[in-house]
Amino acid sequence: MCILFLAINRHPDYPLIIAANRDEYHDRPSQAMHYWPDHPEILAGRDLDKGGSWLGVNHKGSFCAVTNFRTGAPVVPDRQSRGNLVLEFLANDSSGSTRDDFTEYLKRDSIRFNPFNLIFGNRAAIRIFCSQDHSLKTLSDGYHSISNGYMDHEWPRMSSGVRKLTETVEKQSPLGIDELNEIMHDQTKARDDQLPETGSEREFERWVSSVFIRGDDYGTRTTTCLLYSTQAITAHEINYDRQGQSIGNQVFTLAA
Repeated sequence: MCILFLAINRHPDYPLIIAANRDEYHDRPSQAMHYWPDHPEILAGRDLDKGGSWLGVNHKGSFCAVTNFRTGAPVVPDRQSRGNLVLEFLANDSSGSTRDDFTEYLKRDSIRFNPFNLIFGNRAAIRIFCSQDHSLKTLSDGYHSISNGYMDHEWPRMSSGVRKLTETVEKQSPLGIDELNEIMHDQTKARDDQLPETGSEREFERWVSSVFIRGDDYGTRTTTCLLYSTQAITAHEINYDRQGQSIGNQVFTLAA
């Protein structure tokens, strides 16, 4: 997954709102969000190449998602899949807490993975761990964005999404899933003078500068929105083809 927005304690009906896009190669096999037969406590999409996930929730109401961290250096092929971190958290978070032992594991073993951001927690607290500097932060109330660099950086796609999410939530009216999906489907490209410096080619930076990415080989494959109310968690998912057209959507409701 490549971009994620959160609104924490800002909407009267939904104290936690998460909207995320997963960007991936279209040829990489995966399953849409489902309850895993081998881990029935997990509701998540599944990477069929390595077996992990990019985003999911569990029966305790805990949430976890991963994004890669772009450094400009080539990916080391023999390291563990970052999607296994999501599985590790969701499958073993039996207490529904943010687990101090898990954060110690991240600090100790993050070198076994290519660079990443991991966002995890529950209604009580959401944390982010960045393997690039081994920082662990608890997210404050308000609006946040995470992509392929440090949290809340002023990348155009991040700033634009936060602004639109803020405008949508601050209406304090009933929140519609279509409004969130519209934010996540924004294909507006940034100007060249706004592009971040991540070590990638300028043309590539321009291409991936929108919230929603379209491409024949690589692009946005999934939009997932999680709405935490005081009674339940509602998960909405849309999957896309190479042309950026919906090829299916689904809704799940979990008890709070």
